[in-house]
Amino acid sequence: MMLKRKFDYLDAIAPVADVPKRPDLRLAADHDAPVSSGARTLQSELGRVLAQESTWSVRRTVALGVVFHLGVFCALALAAGGALTTMGHH
Repeated sequence: MMLKRKFDYLDAIAPVADVPKRPDLRLAADHDAPVSSGARTLQSELGRVLAQESTWSVRRTVALGVVFHLGVFCALALAAGGALTTMGHH
């Protein structure tokens, strides 16, 4: 009862504006169009370009993946080292 009075009081001093109704959620159907983001478009364009090159090989792809992951791991190691140094001073 007291909680009801609290909401009545709050509605009286600051009435809720007309809130638009939330859209109904539903499962995707066959006729729904997929959402294409910028990243997805870039990925498909890169795939199309790489597929057109006849000199691109699996070895190059693996080498590129290794270089990428080494860069990521080095960045993580530098960040962890900086965090440990900061925690050591406190």
